[in-house]
Order: sequence, then C-alpha cells, then structure tokens
Amino acid sequence: MIAAVTLYDVVLFVHVAAVVVAFGTIFTYPLLFAMAAATPAHRAGLHAFQARYGRTYASYGLLVVVLAGAYLASARDLWAEPWVGGPLLIAVVIGGLSGGFLAPRERRLAELSEADGADGAAGYARTLRQVKLAGGLASVLVLVAIFLMVTKPGA
Repeated sequence: MIAAVTLYDVVLFVHVAAVVVAFGTIFTYPLLFAMAAATPAHRAGLHAFQARYGRTYASYGLLVVVLAGAYLASARDLWAEPWVGGPLLIAVVIGGLSGGFLAPRERRLAELSEADGADGAAGYARTLRQVKLAGGLASVLVLVAIFLMVTKPGA
C-alpha cells in the first residue's frame, strides 16, 4: 500500500529540516572551539566560518522555520496553542540574539584571533566568553522549542 503524502507533510518535513540546518551546527561549537584553540590561524578560520554560517544557513534557515511553521499553524488553526506561540517567540528571540549580538561578535572574534599582544588576547577571551554564553543560551532555547513542539503541552 502506498501512503498518501500531503502538502502538510511536506511542509512539516521542510520545517524540521530547516531546524536541523539552521541550528544543528551550534551544538558542535564547543568541540570546534576546543579544536581551534591550537593556533590563531585555526581560531580565525573557525570564527570566519561561524560568521558566514550565521549569515547564510542560520539566518535563512530560521526564516524557513518561521514561514513553514506559520503554514503548519494556519493549516490546522493552531495559533492559540502555547506550543505554537512559545516556539515562535523563541524563534524571534534567537533571531534577534543571532543578528544583533552574536553576528558582530563572531566577526570580531575572527579579527581578534589574529591580533598580537595582551590587549588582543584579553579582547579575544572576553568576546569568546560572550559568544559562548549567548550560543549556549541559543542552544537551550532551541531545545526548549523542540520540547514544546514534540510534547505539545496543553493540547
């Protein structure tokens, strides 16, 4: 027997795939930071990658997550559900955090990783702590959104 695949099913797949593409890489950052600690050149490359990834995959992926999620919520009239509104709010927070806070600091890390002297090292360490903290917060928010979408509290 062949199962029918609906437009809703396809958009749900696109929604989930966009979450993986947009946010999957941030969960590898602690490992990448540890590996890149070897040399300034490695750090510069990692942070340049972060900045490019955030500008492209994460930004456009988040847009697809929101648009596909809007279709899914509209198709089943689910806008009043807390497990829809909560993740939407989380997406807005992550978008603001990524664009307004992380992106400029990731670009700055690429510059600072090659800077010489104590001032450059101190600036790098301070900015790296900020990025790690904000990235950790974004990771937790992604997991909270996934939890809400899977468990559907209040449904």
